[in-house]
Amino acid sequence: MSAGDWTDEYLTLIEDCEKRERKLSSWDVDFLASVKDRLIDKKPLTPKQIECLDGIWERATKNG
Repeated sequence: MSAGDWTDEYLTLIEDCEKRERKLSSWDVDFLASVKDRLIDKKPLTPKQIECLDGIWERATKNG
C-alpha cells in the first residue's frame, strides 16, 4: 500500500495530536501543520515525515 492510501489515517493521527497540543513542542505543532497541509494538497509524505508523525503521535497519546 502506498503512502497516499494512508491519507485519512495520517489526518486522524494529526487530529489526535492536535487535541493534545499541550503535550507538544512548538516544533511539533509546526511540523503537524506542515504535514497536514501536504496531505490536504494531495502530496505524499516521505518515509522520514511518516516516522516523525508516528513519534509525535506516540508522545502525544502516551498516558491518554
